[in-house]
Amino acid sequence: MLNTDGAVLVYPPLPEVLYLALEKRYNFSLDDLDIVANGYSRFQSYLKDADECESLEHDDSMPFFVGKPIDLTQIPQYVREYNRGNDIEIWQIKYVRRKSPSQ
Repeated sequence: MLNTDGAVLVYPPLPEVLYLALEKRYNFSLDDLDIVANGYSRFQSYLKDADECESLEHDDSMPFFVGKPIDLTQIPQYVREYNRGNDIEIWQIKYVRRKSPSQ
């Protein structure tokens, strides 16, 4: 949808932050001849680190996702019969739109 200025309007507005819980799944890879978490590696390939974004040149107008894992020890565990494994993570993901050079 375009407004009168030609800018793209998104309705409803995108949330500023997404919290995503995931568990790494491991498979044996014939390419690597090892046990790997290919899906997790693919997931991480779509995210940029916050520190990495600060050091990047901001001449590109492409949007990107910034991801940061949340320390699970800071989140209380209410279910007593459940043991958290090392492969469970919660990520905070932000959608970042870079401004065009004219702005």
